[in-house]
Amino acid sequence: MKRFIISLALLLISIFAVSSAQARTIVLVHGFMADDMSWRYSGFTQPLLSAGWKDGGSYGYGPQGMLIPRDLMTKGDVFYTVNLPSKANLQIQESLLMQYLSHLYAYRIEPITLVGHSAGGLVARLYVLDPQRQIAVNALITIASPHLGTPAANIAHLAGNSPIGMMASMAGVDELQDSRGLFSDLKEESSYNFIYWMNHQYHPNIHYASIIRKNDSFTKPDKFDFVVPPFSQDMNNIWALKDRSGIALSTENHSLNGKDGLIVLQILEHIPNTATQK
Repeated sequence: MKRFIISLALLLISIFAVSSAQARTIVLVHGFMADDMSWRYSGFTQPLLSAGWKDGGSYGYGPQGMLIPRDLMTKGDVFYTVNLPSKANLQIQESLLMQYLSHLYAYRIEPITLVGHSAGGLVARLYVLDPQRQIAVNALITIASPHLGTPAANIAHLAGNSPIGMMASMAGVDELQDSRGLFSDLKEESSYNFIYWMNHQYHPNIHYASIIRKNDSFTKPDKFDFVVPPFSQDMNNIWALKDRSGIALSTENHSLNGKDGLIVLQILEHIPNTATQK
């Protein structure tokens, strides 16, 4: 009887270990002028829900401190969203992301896959590069992210530091001036600016995948990414990541959409649920 009880206990432990190893956690990082709900309103999360993933809720900050997702104990595959100050510079956003992920990892001790849209992809990548990071990251998937910067940020930064930015602020439109730090971070890569620094850091040996908006003409403006050039969205063009990123092409515009959710699911099928390096 004693031997049976021991064998049963070992069986239950092994079953729990296998089910835990198979569970996956995704954290979705939004971009500029978006928030945690953008993933849901855009239709991105619907394919995940249809495939059996569970919506664990959102991290954020309120007057009383950190806002905790409604469900941290859910078993199986779960995605979470985060609410970041999207007009702040990348380092401020990344510091909050680190707080959220540290809290999440205390409940879900398994490798995390980060998915970032637009500037959120750079926030997530900055977290991957952070030497203070203690969380196991399995993969980084970015969607239409300006890894080599974007001309739009050059123009916006220049405008924010000009009388145009002051006039816009007086008119109640504060985005240009409030976002000057972020626009500076997202300026096209040039010698020793922030993007240059990021792209010349050591990138850990995890899985990388770039979802790239690829349209060859302006004939369909509703299907063209006017915000970030396609070559900048490809992490293979990062000096420190040459030929290390998978790619998936999309013919949509810059905004999130349900097709992005389908592409992420397809990418996840080819990524083992293990972290090669913390």
